[in-house]
Amino acid sequence: MIAALLLLLVTTMAAMAAELLPGAASDDPIWTDKPVRVDRSKQTYERLAVEHIMTPLRIPVSSRVIVLDSTSFRDGDRLYVLTNAIAVDAKRFCRGEGGAIAVCGQKARIVLRQLVANRTLFCEQDFRIGPATFLTCTSGGKDIAQALIAAGAAWAATPEGMAAQQQAMQKKAGIWIDAECRALGRCPPVNRR
Repeated sequence: MIAALLLLLVTTMAAMAAELLPGAASDDPIWTDKPVRVDRSKQTYERLAVEHIMTPLRIPVSSRVIVLDSTSFRDGDRLYVLTNAIAVDAKRFCRGEGGAIAVCGQKARIVLRQLVANRTLFCEQDFRIGPATFLTCTSGGKDIAQALIAAGAAWAATPEGMAAQQQAMQKKAGIWIDAECRALGRCPPVNRR
């Protein structure tokens, strides 16, 4: 009985061995924990693209923030500049309807201060030059540069902001109360006035 069972096992193993597909078999391991030199002309390994995941910077801005102009501020020893908007000079004056003079630059600084003071900003660092970090930031789900542009506190630096700038011009918001600024699509330099 045992002999018959062994004979059946041996014939089954031989049948299974006969059904193996022909081809190059190798005892080389598929995975290794040692560095392996890859010769791309002979080996065709699948190359996986590495996805670069940017985690947003979390910047808690204090109430002691110093707003320099409408797109830059200093908190502690760090200087931050928003990249998607162009600042209004803090010393800018605008002529409103009937020739009344408005302090557009100071109002633009106040708008930025209201958007960043005592808030946590979620930012992506675009680049850094010396002590200045150039950022794209959101607060409360709103893009800060877009909010500045929509309030007339900055000019659009990218094509994405042009729609908000056009709406601000139509509403005569912020710097756009000045007829000359609206006509040019940008305010003339301060020294021209």
